[in-house]
Parts: sequence; C-alpha cells; structure tokens
Amino acid sequence: MNKVLLYIKDSDGTFQEVDLFEDETITVTSKIQDIRDIAKIFTDFSQSFTLPASKKNNKIFKHFYNYNISEGAFDARKKVDAIIDVNYIPFREGKVFLNGVKMKDNAPFSYNITFFGDTVNLKDALGDDELSVLDLSAFDHDYDSDAVETGLTTGYFSDSIIYPLITHTKRLYFNSEHTHSSDTLIGDLSYDNGTISEEVALTFDDLKPAIKVTDIIDAIEAKSSYGLTFASGSANNFFESTAISNLYLWLSKTKGILGGGSEESTKVLGDWSHNATTDDVWDIDLSNGQNLSLNALTYFPYPQANVKSTVTITPASSPASNLDIEYDIEMLLDGAVVSTVSGAKGTNALIHTETAGDLIQQSSVVTFRVKSKQVLVFTPFLKTEVTGSGLNDRGDYTCPSQTIVSSIIVSDQMPKMKIIDFLTGLFKLFNLTAFIEQDRNDANYGKIKVVTLDDFYEASSSTTFDVTKYVHSSETDIESTIPFSEIDFEYKEGKTLLMKQHKETFNDEFGNEEFMPSGVDRGKPYKVSVPFEHFKFERLIDENSIGIGKTQIQWGYSAGENFKPIENPKTGQPSANYEPILTAPMLFYGIRITNITDGEGINFNGTTHDDLLNYWKPSNTNETGTNDIDEYTENGTTTSTSSGKLVDSGKTFTTSITQNSDGNYDNYFVKNTDDTTLTKITAVDSDTTLSLADDIFVSGEDYIIYKAPEYTLNFDNEIDEWSFTDYGGQSNSLFKNFYKTYIEDAFNAKKRIFKLTAQLPNRVLLNYKLNDRFQVGDKVFTINSINTNLRTGESELELLNVL
Repeated sequence: MNKVLLYIKDSDGTFQEVDLFEDETITVTSKIQDIRDIAKIFTDFSQSFTLPASKKNNKIFKHFYNYNISEGAFDARKKVDAIIDVNYIPFREGKVFLNGVKMKDNAPFSYNITFFGDTVNLKDALGDDELSVLDLSAFDHDYDSDAVETGLTTGYFSDSIIYPLITHTKRLYFNSEHTHSSDTLIGDLSYDNGTISEEVALTFDDLKPAIKVTDIIDAIEAKSSYGLTFASGSANNFFESTAISNLYLWLSKTKGILGGGSEESTKVLGDWSHNATTDDVWDIDLSNGQNLSLNALTYFPYPQANVKSTVTITPASSPASNLDIEYDIEMLLDGAVVSTVSGAKGTNALIHTETAGDLIQQSSVVTFRVKSKQVLVFTPFLKTEVTGSGLNDRGDYTCPSQTIVSSIIVSDQMPKMKIIDFLTGLFKLFNLTAFIEQDRNDANYGKIKVVTLDDFYEASSSTTFDVTKYVHSSETDIESTIPFSEIDFEYKEGKTLLMKQHKETFNDEFGNEEFMPSGVDRGKPYKVSVPFEHFKFERLIDENSIGIGKTQIQWGYSAGENFKPIENPKTGQPSANYEPILTAPMLFYGIRITNITDGEGINFNGTTHDDLLNYWKPSNTNETGTNDIDEYTENGTTTSTSSGKLVDSGKTFTTSITQNSDGNYDNYFVKNTDDTTLTKITAVDSDTTLSLADDIFVSGEDYIIYKAPEYTLNFDNEIDEWSFTDYGGQSNSLFKNFYKTYIEDAFNAKKRIFKLTAQLPNRVLLNYKLNDRFQVGDKVFTINSINTNLRTGESELELLNVL
C-alpha cells in the first residue's frame, strides 16, 4: 500500500500538507492525446475525492462554509497550486479545485476536491481575454503613405510588422501596355513613369498591416497575470521553429479601409498658421501667440462684433477613393459643439456665425475637428470675419495636410478573437501538444513545452518499461482504434472572391482536406476545425500579350460581396471592384520579394509616384517554390557518369541546394529531361556532385532540379499559386507534415487498443512519461491513457500496439 501525500499552496504561498482519509481512494488519469478524440489535448486529472475537515484542513480552506465572510475566506472560484507525492517521491504537480464542503451539526465535516495536472491550464489562465488586451505598443507606428510604403517594402521592427500585398477593395492587375486605352480597372500595378494616371495604382489606404505570430506569442507570455512561460529551443518550443518563423496574422478588424466600420475616428485641427496677406482679425498681434494654440483658436472680439467662422475641408484628390469618404465637421466653443456638418464628401465647409452679444466672449476657445469612419487625407483652411461696430476685418489660417487614423495602435487593430481560440487554432493547424516539464534536471523545468505530436512520440528521451510481470494477464480487452469513417480538416468557409471562384470551379474548399481510409464503413465523420479563414492568393500575369508574362507580384483580395461599380478617374468607365468583406482572422506566410526588374515592380502612388522593386508577398507557403518549366532551382547537363549521382562540373550545388530545417533535402525533385524520370536528392556531396535516391543519369543527359516549399498552410495538396506546380504527394501540406503519420497509424487495419490491468511498481509509476513505451511480453506499446489508484498502485492501461 502506497502512502499518498497532498500539498496545497496556502494564501501565503507556502505548500501545506493536508490530511487525508486513510481509506480514501485517489485515482489519477493521465493522457495527452486520445486516439478517439485527436483534436483535443488532455492532462492529468483525478476523480473527485474527499478530505477530512481536520484542524489543518480547516485552516487551509478557512471559512469557505461561511458565505458571509469575504475578507480572508478561501476563494473556491480559482484553482490552487498542489503537489502529489507517492511514498514521499514527487508524482505530479498541478492544481486542486474545491468543489464543496459537507456540513454536519453546523460544522464542516469534509471537503470535496478535484486534482488537475499542470499540463497547460490555458483556459484557466487566459479566460475570455481577447487578443486586443495584449500589450503590443512596441509595434505602434505612423499610418500614412510613407509609412505604408516602408511597411510594404521593408517592414518595421525587424519584420514584426509588415504591410502585405492584400487589398480590401481594389482589384489588382498588371498591364504593361502603355496606351491603356481600354482600362476598366483602377488597380493596374504596371509602372509607366507617369504616362498613366497616378490614380491607376496602389495607394497606401488599400493596405492593412500584419503582425508576426511569434510576437503575439511573446506578448501572451509577457502578460504576468497569465503566468505562462514557454520552454526555449526549437526542439522544445514549436513557436521557435521554421514552420512558424515567418507566419503573420493580418490586422483586419473591420471590413474595407482601415479604420472603417462602426468606430469613428476624430482629428482635432491644429498647427494653424496665419496668412499674413490678409487683415488680422481684431488687429491682434500674432507674435505674442495669444490667439493660437496647438489645437484651438482663442477669440478676442469686440463686445458688439459679429464673428463668422468658415472652415473648409479639401480632401486629397489622390487616391480617388479619398473623394468618396464621408466625414463630419464640428465646431466647438469652449468644449461644446455649436455647429456641425454631417455626411460631407469632397470639398465642404462649415460656416458658423456668433452675433453680437451671444455666447462668444473675449476668452472663448474655438476648436475645429473632423470625424470619419475611414482613413481620410485632407487639407483644412480657416477664414474668420469680424463685422459690426464699424469693423470689417478678416483673418485667414492654413494648416498642413491632415490624416484621420494617422497612427496604428496595433492592439486596437487586432481582429476580434479570444486568445485561447487563437492558441487552440495554432495547436490544431500544426497538431501540437503541450505539457509542463516536470523533470527537475531539465533546463526547462516548470516551463511549457510545445511540440508537434510526432516529435513528442519520437523524442529521444523516451524510455521503454518492461511491465510484463506486473500485468494481470487473466483478462485483456482488445478494441478497434477506428471510431470514425473519415476525418475532415477544415478552415472557416472562405468568403473572398478567389475562394468562391475555386469552390465553384472545383466543387471543393481550397486548402481543406478529407482523410477517407479505404475499407472503413463504420463510425461518423470527425472534424478538425480551425477558427481561421483561409485565402487563395493570385500571382499576376501581364495582360499585355507582348509583355513580361508572369510577374513577380502575388497578392490577396479581401473582397467578394456585390460588384460595386466605381468610375475609373482616367477612363470614366466602371472599375471591376467588389465590395469588401470582413473575414475571420487570417494567417499567412510573409515572404519578402526583392530586386524586381525595373519597370516590372509595383506602381505605388504615395508621396511620390514610385516603382517599388521590393515588397512583402502574402503566401500559403513559408518559402518560394520552383518548377520544372521556367523557374527551376538548377538546370544543366551531366558531365560524367557515377552510379546514383548527378555530376555537373560547372555547378556550385553547395550554394544553390540547401537543407530543410530537418537537415534533409527531400523537398528537391531531380528530373531527367531526356526520359522524364524523376528522383530526389539525398545529399550534397560537393560543389559538383549530388547523391540521388535513384540512379537515373548517364553522362551527357539534361536535368532540371526544382523544389517544393517546406511548409504550407493548406491541409491538402493544392497547385502552388506562385510556381503553378502540383507537387502531388510531395506537397508539404499540414496533413502530410503534422497529421499523416499519426492518423495513418491509427487507421491501420492491424492497430488495436489493448486494455490491461497492472500493478505498476513505483519505479514505473513515478517515472513514466506519456511518450514512453511499455513492453508486455514480446510486444511494444505506446500509451493512450493510464488510470491509477495511487494508494494501491493498480492501473488500468490503454495501450496502442506499435506496428
């Protein structure tokens, strides 16, 4: 019989040993991934058990039974840190939850509690907090044409903030024809050195920023109230791996232009400058600065004067969409609104007159402000006129160009999403599992390890315990591991135009996967659903038949509702834009494209009319793939014969052929273009020699080498939007990289769940990890779950046979 000890942390932060009933059964169930519920991550948990209301326990759970006491009473709404020892040896660290207290004769008799293992209590830590509560102020930045151009071409804060080429309304295209006589779109990205109208271009308010996912993870970890610390090193922390290093979340909180939607932004007009060519109002000496402040104008009228104020707002003519943005003008007198113009578009003016003897006084402060739900670039002009009592004076004031939503507060632009849903989505995308490292000898002791499920089971630290002699062999249940007829991996339904077009064309959701094992006619479909929406991107082709063909430009389009004709400022014809939509939160890989050929870049109408030769490409792959047609990694002719080798004396393969993050070269395809045979690279032997999986060459044969990207955000295999290549079974989809091994093993016709009872010794009970293996006789098993009576050491084992 084992001696079980339970320690609970008190309000002073000290672990106190609690008293236990001598005959109380304490059962703990341990599992991290149940083969019957693959989308969920589990932890150690116990059945509820009772503690005596001893003097020691009453002190720990002080006054809980008396609801009239709040100050100093035990707060049962929260879990409390706890430790379970078996025979004075640490077994599990976790938390306990006080379910209730049983009273007898108006006094506490026993306490009912549940123990939860400390395997990432994310839901408890994060609650219902949304992404917007995270401190991301270090990434706040200006929002204007210069700032967006920088974000589009280079990025901010070491690429933590970028402006990907994803538009919310304007549909982009590329036409290098100089005449543009038949333009119907305003989104032509072909730079023509001013020959075409600058409105036919990309403008800063067409784009929204994105933030790197790892920076969101860092912000979650940095919030002290969550108490989450992730392990270090890519082997222990998936968030430090190549698969996620250039993954971004698009900051699209509302549909359409940034700042759009129901929230209105306000710009208080300031930095007024007096136009000295006109008469000063009331002959005031502006040199003393008394009548002008940063954001307000102070009047000093004569008592019998009439004061007329006219503030004119002139929106910038470029981008053309600026002229269609609605805005309000307000005049405030000593902080109170006295006049308003609502729903203005284009150039408009607010005119307000204060007649003699009305509210305006010598020290009254007049403030003007402009409100809009969208980004608006405009120039204000103020004219004041004083009449009456023999006066006829006028003052003109100018102000620099203004922008509503002139800076980006990143936390304010985060899409509406709970932090727990964001993390759960990442875990489901990449089939991650998480646990607290409880090995005190591990450098990451006490920290959260986040790894893929495959890496968890393949960890080099896993151990095999031979438990043959501890198993009760008299009874064994063997069950099938196939509770499902199929497994569907899916994003939220895509609403954007390109996603709709894909579904209409192929009757299939782009990026989703259905795993349908052959020979299975039982069970129901099982869904692995993520809370993100998925985008299909488009690489632009030059519409000029004698142009450059494939451009170096790939973009995303966040529109797809009704066709909304807008007059093209150059041709007068309707543009082919669609109404923007608000998507669910969207992830993408950001790839910086550099050194585009001059004249083939992005036509950007910013402070100047620029041909951008660098930009951030939104992508469903973490790197740019190549093909076997016109954009290959290498090509040439073999110069000598060597079995299982490709030898080309004119190459430097050590530079052009690089390893994947796992140290392999299995993403590279080698094609013999003479007989179309295909193989893979196994090693780079030298600058001139490659080792191949198959012997397909003799001297003098031509070859092409091309590469599939290492990671994609598609659950399934899709034709790569950039390379226009179908990599087939070698496409590194989410399913192939993170689910295939586990799922195919689970659906193997030989796979079984073995249910056994064992009297595990303490050397096993106190030391096993859930990625260890148990050996029974000549068979080796992985652990699906273990249910253990800690007092007796008897365990109900669910084991999966290793094939």
